Amino acid sequence: MGRYLSIVILGLSAALSASIIPQAITFLVSLLANLAPVIGQTRGQLSLVMLFVLCWSLRADLTESLIWGLIGGLAVDLLSILPLGATSAVFIVFAFLVNSVARQLFRIRILFLLAATPVATIVLMLYTTVALALTGLNYEFLTMLRLVLIPSMLFNLAAVIPVYALVRLMQRRLEGGVQFAPQSLTPGSNVTV
Repeated sequence: MGRYLSIVILGLSAALSASIIPQAITFLVSLLANLAPVIGQTRGQLSLVMLFVLCWSLRADLTESLIWGLIGGLAVDLLSILPLGATSAVFIVFAFLVNSVARQLFRIRILFLLAATPVATIVLMLYTTVALALTGLNYEFLTMLRLVLIPSMLFNLAAVIPVYALVRLMQRRLEGGVQFAPQSLTPGSNVTV
């Protein structure tokens, strides 16, 4: 079921990342720029699809994680100037690595996710920069580091825990582990009201 859910969630995440989220971040940055003028020049972006792929891969099986990486990459590529399938390759590698390492970790998965998010942001940004350079678009590295990479890492770190909470809630719901009704009201109980 999670495989089919990935199409909806990652498609919606890619659409939000391409339309509403950059506008909201720009608005918040412009508000904060009045307090700290250095913030006003950032061009960082929240990689919502990458966060969903990382968080889903943390507790899912390998096949499902790879499907989330493939569909997430295709959803991002359809709404960007990158060639179709370029981001899928890096998301599949992220899904594989996170899933492989998370199987070895039991109690510190959240800490691993917090450590993996900046690393994944750096790898994704470098990979995107190389892919854009191959298509003929070149950017100055130090400017990109200061204006895009560091703010993107901060945005992703701020959003990874809420995204993980949402993903974990969906995974438990798919597994049948979350029950919203009290146990005493289930059919067949001997409680009289």
